[in-house]
Amino acid sequence: MNAAAILGNTRSNLRTSWFFSVVWNAISAPLLFIIPQEYERNHLAAIGLLFPVIGVGLLTWAVTTTLRWRRFGPSRFEMSPATLGGQLSGTIHTRFNGVQSIRVTLKLTCLDRITRGQDNDTRENIIWREEYVVPEGQVGLGGLGASIPVRFTIPADARETTAVGKSDGIVWVLAAEANLPGVDFKEDFDVPVRRGESAGTVEPVRTDVFAPREPMSPSDLAASGIHITPTHEGTQYYFGAARNTSFAGGLTMFTLLWTGAIWLQYTLDFPRIFVIVTAGFELLLLYIVLDTWFGTTTVTISSDAVRRRTAIFGVGNTRVMPKQSIKRLDLHISMQSTGRTGTPYYELRATLDTGKHKHFGSGIRNKRYAE
Repeated sequence: MNAAAILGNTRSNLRTSWFFSVVWNAISAPLLFIIPQEYERNHLAAIGLLFPVIGVGLLTWAVTTTLRWRRFGPSRFEMSPATLGGQLSGTIHTRFNGVQSIRVTLKLTCLDRITRGQDNDTRENIIWREEYVVPEGQVGLGGLGASIPVRFTIPADARETTAVGKSDGIVWVLAAEANLPGVDFKEDFDVPVRRGESAGTVEPVRTDVFAPREPMSPSDLAASGIHITPTHEGTQYYFGAARNTSFAGGLTMFTLLWTGAIWLQYTLDFPRIFVIVTAGFELLLLYIVLDTWFGTTTVTISSDAVRRRTAIFGVGNTRVMPKQSIKRLDLHISMQSTGRTGTPYYELRATLDTGKHKHFGSGIRNKRYAE
């Protein structure tokens, strides 16, 4: 099979980052001179400072992308044809000047790209992801550059690539990351995955042999806020509060900004329908924020039933389900942080004989823990 060479997306990201940074800062920079004068007449003018602050963030993104491009140059992924039920394999070629040894994290992600609205707002939802770390010693380092071996198993029931260019559809992305002094290495490649005639007949590659996984233990789960305890009723799985503080913190900041928007609408005498709709969404945000900080789930499995209790501040409800009513238990991505390289959060989702779904613990950041 002929290998295909795919270039990384850093170069296109470089152009995009500088375009948005220059345009945004050109528009928002004059506010730094206008707002101090307006603030004396109307303190609400201080809200306008958010736009220059966002401009600083965009400029930081552009500079970091530029430094990354100058350090690592153009990266390419030489891959063999990838099919569902088969494997994605090949080699990433880049440069790691002055590096003696390195560990690289590889992530293969299947995304559903959707564009909505007149503003062409594009969102890429993570459908499936697998990742592993290439151990030190398996990354080839030399004077001509670095080579990173790639091997992933692709599920037979996954979805093939359907998006062409920037259009909507299914996209597969291979991402490589490594922590280094100075600018970290980060690169991603759009890789085609097709439904071949041999899909489902190819023996899958075991990435645990390529990159052995360390044994899991109850203490590993406990460190992430998931506790397993034997009780007189059966085995209890307790999903503690505030297990994902970074996600909860980001959502809290967004909710505070949303609250400020409601206050601004009310102060500026917006039509009441706008205030009511915005406030209604605020209630949903507040519930999710409380759940991410203070929500707990306790699942107790006995010989004949499963008892699930969800609570916030200890107040909640309990559901008892006979074991025979549970037809399937699988992983489901319930939420994600922004972007194609963002973090998916898993939930254990049970399918009942009625066809309904119930979660037995959610907000699990580590896929291995969820498994």
